[in-house]
Amino acid sequence: MLRKDAERNRQRIIEAARQVFADQGVHAPVEEIARQAGVGVGTVYRRFPDRTELVEAVFLERAQRYLVAAQESLGHPDPWDGFRSYLERLRAMQAEDQTVTDVLTLDLPASTAFQQLRKRLYATQNRLIRAAQEQGTLRADFVPEDVVLLLIANAAIVDRVGEVPQSSPRFFALALDALRTDRPSPLPDPPPAEPLLAAMQRPPVHRRSTG
Repeated sequence: MLRKDAERNRQRIIEAARQVFADQGVHAPVEEIARQAGVGVGTVYRRFPDRTELVEAVFLERAQRYLVAAQESLGHPDPWDGFRSYLERLRAMQAEDQTVTDVLTLDLPASTAFQQLRKRLYATQNRLIRAAQEQGTLRADFVPEDVVLLLIANAAIVDRVGEVPQSSPRFFALALDALRTDRPSPLPDPPPAEPLLAAMQRPPVHRRSTG
C-alpha cells in the first residue's frame, strides 16, 4: 500500500509539474508544484531529490510523443504531406500542452536519456525538412530553427485566444502556405470576429523565460 501511495504521489507531482512548467517555465518554484499536486514540498524532494530528475520525468514522455509523430510523418509517401502532418501534429499537441517548445529547446545536459531522445527527434525532423526541399515543395531557405519560431508564434495565439479554436489551425495553414513553393492549400474557416477581438483586448499571459 505504501508503494502504491508513493507511486500515486509521484504521478501527481509529474502532472502538476507539467502544468506549472507550461505556465511558468521549468524554473518555476517547487512550492508551486507541491501546491498544485496537493503534497508537501518534502514529498516532492523525496520523490525527486534532484530537480533535473523531475524535469526529465516531465519531458521524456513528451519528447517520445514528438519523436513518434516525426517518425510516422516520415513514413508518408508524399514528402510535403509528411512535413505538413508533422507540423500540424505539433500544433495540436501544443494546444494541449505548451511545453512543446521547451522539448525542442530545453538544455538539460545532466539527462543523457533526454539528450539522446531529442537528438533522434532532431535527426528525424531534419529528414522531413530535407525530403520536402528535395521534392521542391518546401522553400529552400527553411531551416530547423524555423520550426521553433512557428511554435513560439502559435504559443502566443494559444495563450491569447485559445478558447477560439479556429485561430491556431488558421495561423498554421497561413504559415504552411508561406513555406510552399506552389499550389497553396485552402484555409480553414476564419475565427469569429467578436470573441477574437475580445480575447485580443485582454492582457497577454507571460511565461517566465526557460533560460
